[in-house]
Amino acid sequence: MAPPPGQSRLPMKNVFFLVLRRMRAPLIAIVLVYTLCTVGLALMPGVDAAGNPTPGMGLFHAFYVISYTGTTIGFGEIPVPYSGAQRLWMTFSIYATVIGWSYTLVTLVALLQDVGFRNALASARFNTRIRALREPFYIVAGCGETGTLVCRGLDRLGLRFVIIESDQTRFDELRLEQFSFDPPMSSADASQPDALMAAGMLMPNCRGVMALTVDDLTNLNVSVNVELLRPGLPVLARIREPDMDTTHGVFSHDIVINPFDRFAEHLVSAIIAPERYLAREILTGLPGMPLPEEHHPPAGHWIMCGYGRFGHAITERLRNFGLTVSVIDHSHYDGGVEVDVKGRGTEPGVLEAAGIDHASGIVAGHADDRRNLAIAVRAREMKPDIFVVTRQNQRSSAPLFEAFDGDLSMEPAKLVAREFLAVITTPLMARYLENLRNQDEPVCAKLVDKLQSLRPGFVPETWSIVMDDHMAPAVTRQIKEGAEVTVGHLKADPRNPQEPLWLMPLVYARGAKTIINPGKGLKLAAGDEVLFVGSAEARRRQELALINDTVLTLIRTGEDHSTGGTVWRWLTRKRDTSKVDG
Repeated sequence: MAPPPGQSRLPMKNVFFLVLRRMRAPLIAIVLVYTLCTVGLALMPGVDAAGNPTPGMGLFHAFYVISYTGTTIGFGEIPVPYSGAQRLWMTFSIYATVIGWSYTLVTLVALLQDVGFRNALASARFNTRIRALREPFYIVAGCGETGTLVCRGLDRLGLRFVIIESDQTRFDELRLEQFSFDPPMSSADASQPDALMAAGMLMPNCRGVMALTVDDLTNLNVSVNVELLRPGLPVLARIREPDMDTTHGVFSHDIVINPFDRFAEHLVSAIIAPERYLAREILTGLPGMPLPEEHHPPAGHWIMCGYGRFGHAITERLRNFGLTVSVIDHSHYDGGVEVDVKGRGTEPGVLEAAGIDHASGIVAGHADDRRNLAIAVRAREMKPDIFVVTRQNQRSSAPLFEAFDGDLSMEPAKLVAREFLAVITTPLMARYLENLRNQDEPVCAKLVDKLQSLRPGFVPETWSIVMDDHMAPAVTRQIKEGAEVTVGHLKADPRNPQEPLWLMPLVYARGAKTIINPGKGLKLAAGDEVLFVGSAEARRRQELALINDTVLTLIRTGEDHSTGGTVWRWLTRKRDTSKVDG
């Protein structure tokens, strides 16, 4: 059977030839030793029971004796005593075969400990597992904190994934992760095309690539490789450097997230449009998790502690909105042009100088979690009602941030992971989130109420349905036969077609055409795609109408044809035609 596209059996051949090359000398030596000992014993004259000389025992019997002697079994199956010459030759054969086997075993152990051989064996095993993948899967390039969260999210959603991680220490730690299945993992540089192709990028069931390494340039290279080798495959890249050009070129069709800019956008959105912020949090949350808390950061004067990339993004957004911001920083202080107070936020008098007495909120945005918590604690002591935003850099610090109980915590890893999962598992979600940015608060408030009612207390599920023979066979069959199927038909409860399911359509797409919040009267055609959000039970009931002709006919016409299906419709059509002809 030929390997899938983009895969080959070369790694296994590499292992085979490496073994032959390294074991060539020991194998030749052991063959020569056995040949010499066998031939010598076969020709060596013996004696009979009476002590008279006899010819040699022959090749077969000599090989038999050398075989059990060389393997230290030692049957001792001798019909007559050996002659002196035979005993002397057997003594030589014993030492010769032991030395030969020892040489072979020592060489084999050295081969098994060789880094090159172990890498070749790991590559062969990885290649074999990739070739065995038959379900849709995603490639996660870089599995640090963000990548691990993405993998856990994919695992929770029941989706397969392949991991590429160049850090050997982190690679070894990933083996201890408790996923529901054992994902294929490769210790390789994701920026190299061979690594992506070995991970199955060219396979038809690869659904996307997520570039989550710690290096922006590597993430850029991953996107370039995918764009050139498999155009059209979705790529989601995390880019932290604001100077990195992501507005055109290779990123023109990809999803690029700068966690600092995105959180700054979310913070401002929570201040000026809390309902829009909450709607986005629900739509990008993991299904089944508790609904996110509502946050209402106040307008007014803000204090920004730390003026790195994160601090720049927050300060710029807040000032563009018209809020006043006092910046506290030590390393970026240049006389007060951009940084207002020199310090880190924990020194005496620094927060007072930044105006904490009349401040509405403070952002502790350093790259050090302990420093951020120290600032937050001091600010809360000085002004108990101030809105505290903290930046959490390490997942290991979660117990400390939970103990402090701040108003809003920014976790770059979680933010990127949530948005990546929402977009890559349901690609139409990106279009809906983009449209959501332009919606006013009353519209977003209605959306939040609807989303919260779909699965009270928990984040609802989101899923896309393509009107094809795989996902919606009943729909495509009836459309081809001339029946009219609408979005409203997919919202009806099969148990009671007069009642709607607990779901709502978010996006309708036909090629490049997109309709946000499509109406129930919108007619569907083969190849159309619709993004829904709703409860898990509503999704299961909807599947009945997608795959069962009888259920879909009942929803469309109100007629219950329990024998339904294609045969029933053919017979019905023939019967109606006969009545007309008569």
